[in-house]
Amino acid sequence: MRKFQLAGALVGAVALVGLANSPALAGTDVTVYGASLKTGCSYSSAAHFSSYGEVFTVYDKCAEGMSAVVKVDVAPYQSGGGYDFAIWNPNGADGSPVTVNKSYAEGTGVCMQAGSGEYRSGEWGGWGYWSCGAA
Repeated sequence: MRKFQLAGALVGAVALVGLANSPALAGTDVTVYGASLKTGCSYSSAAHFSSYGEVFTVYDKCAEGMSAVVKVDVAPYQSGGGYDFAIWNPNGADGSPVTVNKSYAEGTGVCMQAGSGEYRSGEWGGWGYWSCGAA
């Protein structure tokens, strides 16, 4: 009986060491929405950050003739309303989402703000709230 107890303790110890050496799953996904000016549309755009793989996906949610856009600010954060990059989805509400894959260290903060605009001219607005997650 004593052999089985020792074997069980050894298996448990090996399992704990394996867990301690595996990467932590500290990421936090985030989804943001852009304001809509068109009656019948809840949002003009939406963007999602998936912490697993650091994938950004931008959706055009309203057929109002504008493109979806998201501003992304990655830690260390920009001051004064700055951001690191923008992702546009000019495919229209019936088109496919735009996906961008990045690579960040685990725990890196990622903030986003969705809006809409004219893709060709770069004019934009209709911004929703900033919301943050982590890689």
